[in-house]
Amino acid sequence: MRTWDLFREMEQFQRDMDDIFRGTGLNRLFAPTAHGSGSFPRINLREDEDHLFVEALLPGVDPRQVEINMLGNTLTLSGEREIDDPGENGRIWHRRERFRGKFMRTFELPAEIDADKVKAEAKHGLLRVTLPKAETEKPRSIQVDVR
Repeated sequence: MRTWDLFREMEQFQRDMDDIFRGTGLNRLFAPTAHGSGSFPRINLREDEDHLFVEALLPGVDPRQVEINMLGNTLTLSGEREIDDPGENGRIWHRRERFRGKFMRTFELPAEIDADKVKAEAKHGLLRVTLPKAETEKPRSIQVDVR
């Protein structure tokens, strides 16, 4: 049985609201200017018998500025992407599609994690987080007594 999780409820509410406004054109009116909405960074989540693996795309983000937090089985990635060129030297932006500024991505993991053994590494804009499953989540073999 899962306990109530505020972050999970907030994410579900946001997905429901996005579904309501999708296709109406109104979603652009309410779109946040920062990517705190949960769309950045893009992630992949996979697992094997003993671990969960999160890969997050963070191009242009200094890995030392990324914060990774665990609360229960909820993982939060946050940080900031610096402005590449603030428009100095008389340069004028005509189009700016790459996100800049603060971000936060929170999502629920499908298994309980041993938070003391979590490891993270970053290379070439890809953050890899290895999350060992708690012993209670690992499959166990049970011997059958034959009498």
